Amino acid sequence: MSEQVLDNLRQEIDRVDDQIHDLLMRRADLGEQVAAAKESAAANAPRFRPGREASILRRLKSRHNGPLPFPVVGHIWREVISSFLRRQADIEVMVWGGSSRIAVWDLARAHFGVATPFHAMMEAVEALDKVNKSDRAIGVLAFETEGEPWWRLLCEDRPGAGLQIIARLPFFEDAEVEAFAVAKSRENSGGEETTLVVLHDAKAPEGALDEAAGDVLMTVPGYLQPEDDAIAAFISKTGASGATVIGGYANPITGV
Repeated sequence: MSEQVLDNLRQEIDRVDDQIHDLLMRRADLGEQVAAAKESAAANAPRFRPGREASILRRLKSRHNGPLPFPVVGHIWREVISSFLRRQADIEVMVWGGSSRIAVWDLARAHFGVATPFHAMMEAVEALDKVNKSDRAIGVLAFETEGEPWWRLLCEDRPGAGLQIIARLPFFEDAEVEAFAVAKSRENSGGEETTLVVLHDAKAPEGALDEAAGDVLMTVPGYLQPEDDAIAAFISKTGASGATVIGGYANPITGV
């Protein structure tokens, strides 16, 4: 390949980079307009939209092709989304990594953006307490099946009651370590969803994620609320004394 051909290709790359930059700036302008519209139409509207974010990434995955791996695209968009979120709400993330502190920290940064303030928590209950006390805090907690499970704290009359699991990390690539994001409200992505249910006074049926002291953590397909008939049917089927919906997540994109 001649030097002239290489120079022409580099110039074309520069032109494409300028177009990408122009579109990113346009995207930022639109984000500002969305923020202003939220303030004028619904001042108390939620700023953090995990369902909407998941639907954006799913749509991009559905149209993606070519040699650029989708996780690269996903990380770019996570940074863009997180940047605009910080413009609308001064969020901060409380991270409890359990026995995989570095890996979970990396998951949190990849999902919520490198410029977001992150705080390492020594205990899971500390992370949940911080999220409970702040409207701008989000928790990212390692999912581990060793030791006392933090998910039990999200049940009624426990320190994390009222909080909801809102996302499962990572969302668009495989990892040996998994974590859950926790906040005060969950959102339906409009696509494939999983609901997390804690069964009380029950024996763990096949497919249980975890169990401790008579509580069993289960996944149920779909976006379900505590009052849905499917929850009552699940209680009856398993013989549990009751159940607590502790949130759920948009099903992660797999096979990328």
